[in-house]
Amino acid sequence: MKKLSITLLVLFSTLAYSQNAFIIYEFEAKRGCQDAILELADGFWGEANFKSGGIDIERMEIGGEPSTHRIVIYGDPANWGRSDTTVTKAQWEAFIEKFQNFVEEWTFSTSGEALSWVGGDDEASYTYGHIYNFKADDEQAFKNAHDKIVGELSSVMDGREIGYGSFLINGYEGSTHYVYVGTKNWTDLVQNRRDMRTKTKEWEEYFNTRG
Repeated sequence: MKKLSITLLVLFSTLAYSQNAFIIYEFEAKRGCQDAILELADGFWGEANFKSGGIDIERMEIGGEPSTHRIVIYGDPANWGRSDTTVTKAQWEAFIEKFQNFVEEWTFSTSGEALSWVGGDDEASYTYGHIYNFKADDEQAFKNAHDKIVGELSSVMDGREIGYGSFLINGYEGSTHYVYVGTKNWTDLVQNRRDMRTKTKEWEEYFNTRG
């Protein structure tokens, strides 16, 4: 059985995926229920085969209150869903009823797509993520500047994921786009940002050209 695991997230200003698109459902878990949620999800999704992408359960460690966790369904919209079996309506309703026992409330939902993504070859080492949500005035200009500086940061990123994408429905507090950066943990996140800031010339060009 493929075990689902928890990815830790830090949300800035108020997500992550090399696949094309995603749907996110956030919730506030009842205290002490994280392990029970994972066990239940493993029983329902653990052996599932998807046409593309998959499902993640992620814990929101800093920011995003009152949400504590989120379910992320991701993949290619042209090749969406499970390939192994069709879950019946009765099975789905039974799963949701059990899942609801561990949820204080459902807090937020959104969907979007990835526009640019690099790294991720060592996902087991980088299970902590930092997400910046923002409003982009010029999507293409931002993507061009983003892709350029990502290439220039390769020497300090050491395989960490960096992704850029857009929200299609209900962006966080009106956000239109996001940038995701993967790290090992909170201390690695802080140190990596310090390493990034040494690229002063590159950042100056980035801020002048991102639109």
